[in-house]
Amino acid sequence: MFSHGTPLATALGASAIDANFERRRKDPMRKTLSICLLALVAVSAPAAAQTSDTATGAHMSVKTAALTLDGTSTMHDYTLSTTALKIVSTLATGATLLQPDALQAFELQIPVNSFTTEKDALKKKMLETIRADKHPAITFKMASYTVEPAADGHAVVLAKGALTVAGVEQTIDLTLEVDEMPGGVRVKGTRDLSMKDFGIQAPTMFMGMLKTNDKVTIKFELQLSPAATASN
Repeated sequence: MFSHGTPLATALGASAIDANFERRRKDPMRKTLSICLLALVAVSAPAAAQTSDTATGAHMSVKTAALTLDGTSTMHDYTLSTTALKIVSTLATGATLLQPDALQAFELQIPVNSFTTEKDALKKKMLETIRADKHPAITFKMASYTVEPAADGHAVVLAKGALTVAGVEQTIDLTLEVDEMPGGVRVKGTRDLSMKDFGIQAPTMFMGMLKTNDKVTIKFELQLSPAATASN
């Protein structure tokens, strides 16, 4: 609002001067902002390219799989088996499976409901014991591994990682026998485990007449092959 004593032309001229001053004041800020944005783009460009290169690699796919869990009891031996093994892995670009540090990540997942057995009552009891409703998978997440020189045509891989059963994690070592095959590798291994190490009480049935032993033996064989991963 103008005062009654202010000429209209003078007021309009003052407004124009104020507008020009405000425009000149903001121009340096705009230039500074533009320079900052250009610098940010310049710095971010190599990082984005690196992320894309990292994502471009390979993962491992399971061609065939078989795993058994063997145990004994006061009445008979038993076996639980599955072929529904899943893996989540990252293979370094251009690497072969038996090169040191070729596997940058590896996790094996075993859905417990996929186990089959001739003794359905025992399977039901085992699933209850390991709390399958809350912990639907047994997982092994590899932390490190070394490759031993091949002997008799077999390479030996010594792997260390975290095995999680019924929600309890334990660090274990695995000795794996690895054979190179066209388009991939075959991996075999055997490991004895104690249920107590994972907070599991060996199941009993028939009012205690059947008592399973604490020790179980896991045997597995996988055929793995690298599969290209689409880049982001």
